[in-house]
Amino acid sequence: MRVHFKNLDAIRFIAALLVVLHHIQYFKSQDGIPSWSVLNYMLEDAGRVGVNLFFVLSGFLISYLLMTESSETGNINFKNFYIRRILRIWPLYMAYSLVLIVLSPLVMHKLGIPVEGDAHTILTNLLFMVLFAVNIQLAFFPYNKGIIEITWSVCIEEQFYLVWPLLLFLFKKRLKLLFLVMLSVGFLCKTLCLVLPLFFSVTTKQLFGINYVLLFDKLELFGMGMFAAYLLFNRETYSKFFKIILKPGIQWSMLIITVFVMLSIIKIPVLSKYYYDHFIHAALFGYLMLMAVAPNSILQLEYPLLKTLGKVSYGIYLFHAPVCQMLLIGFIKVFGKGPDILVYEIFYPLAGVITTCGIAYLSYELYEKHFLKLKTKYSAIQTYFTKKRLPLSETAS
Repeated sequence: MRVHFKNLDAIRFIAALLVVLHHIQYFKSQDGIPSWSVLNYMLEDAGRVGVNLFFVLSGFLISYLLMTESSETGNINFKNFYIRRILRIWPLYMAYSLVLIVLSPLVMHKLGIPVEGDAHTILTNLLFMVLFAVNIQLAFFPYNKGIIEITWSVCIEEQFYLVWPLLLFLFKKRLKLLFLVMLSVGFLCKTLCLVLPLFFSVTTKQLFGINYVLLFDKLELFGMGMFAAYLLFNRETYSKFFKIILKPGIQWSMLIITVFVMLSIIKIPVLSKYYYDHFIHAALFGYLMLMAVAPNSILQLEYPLLKTLGKVSYGIYLFHAPVCQMLLIGFIKVFGKGPDILVYEIFYPLAGVITTCGIAYLSYELYEKHFLKLKTKYSAIQTYFTKKRLPLSETAS
């Protein structure tokens, strides 16, 4: 059996695009290039929002597939699950990280960019990379800044995948309780960052910086993805609920609010400063998952280009940082650092997005695809809906 969720490939690309645009704006500001204040404001949190959308999407997809596998086969094959995750995540992660850790210090030195590249630093970075602990390294150790720092979120996902099948198995009859526990732990971790400085010699900023790159800070996002999957999986039970929340007027209202939050048009500074707005992101993105796969969804994103970009979004996410930084160096050499709307607000962002997408596509077709083909051998549930569960999908096979 295979399962397909319409619109989600495009949403995955949108999440990656938010991260890319955020870092493009960040790289410009780091190099002292003047930029529109409105863009600085709208894209200031876009990277965080994009990553949060990724986490909700991951929790949704993985949870639904595991629920379906458990229902159809009576069990969850842990071994096959981990093999599938390895085949999807590890090849690109390892190749990307190895190249950057070993070669980037040499390239950076050639370009006159200061970066730590001695043997001790390289070995330390390699160790945390292999252990999928770059996020822990960023939280507690001094290396990796600017090298493979972008992989911190990939490490969080792998840490989540490590425990998630077991948690779903243990709580399979109490998933609503599991959801509440995850929300509670996420809230508690953020609150402790405010409370602990009252008793210990540590600042709130330090604690939030540490907490942000750890799995505990993201539990409400993964949890909301799981809860949306739970509702979808049991949609016959919650049919009246779906009928109400998926009315066209409600869909349009929620979509507008979601877009406004993504672009910081709606923003509560106190909540965003301490990351409590993750709960707002979780609720909006959880609804977005359900809206996207609904038969009456107002979203019509099943375009070949968007679906392709969604499939290569993992590569887009990983490649964009070094690609955009290298492009900016080239733009500065050619055009200087003066305020030039055409060059730095239009051409550079376009070049960054297009080049990154092109490299990600080539990586997917020439490298990642060979590993992804092997996943089918270990998949009890693959990626399209069966006819039995067609009501919230447009395609089946």
